[in-house]
Amino acid sequence: MFQLHDQLRRDTFPICRMKLCLVQIMNDSQFPWLVLVPAAENLIEIADLNEKQRKLLINEIAQAQRVMKNVFGPDKLNTGALGNQVSQLHVHVIGRFHNDPCWPQPIWGKLPPKPYDQTTLRAIIAKLQNAFISRL
Repeated sequence: MFQLHDQLRRDTFPICRMKLCLVQIMNDSQFPWLVLVPAAENLIEIADLNEKQRKLLINEIAQAQRVMKNVFGPDKLNTGALGNQVSQLHVHVIGRFHNDPCWPQPIWGKLPPKPYDQTTLRAIIAKLQNAFISRL
């Protein structure tokens, strides 16, 4: 049975469920940052998905990117499936701005996360949920 990795459960909040992926927001207010987690067991690499799932994953990543552009208007979107610390297959979609604290470098390990305050988090989750609903 599929279960979200404990680290992802601690670091993210749920937004919605697409056909394949759970969509979570990273609890770091410095960057708009979604994490897509294919909801299937024992996935570590994209190659572990069957062909239909791989196509669906790419379509869901593209959908998440469109939502991020619409909601946050970033200058660039960084997308990647690293898995060095959490082996469960997951894909990061991160909005980057020319004036963000790490630009133009990668964000990985540069700054400690700054958790959202509850009011801002609720507002952003609602905006993202509405954006995904209108695009599903």
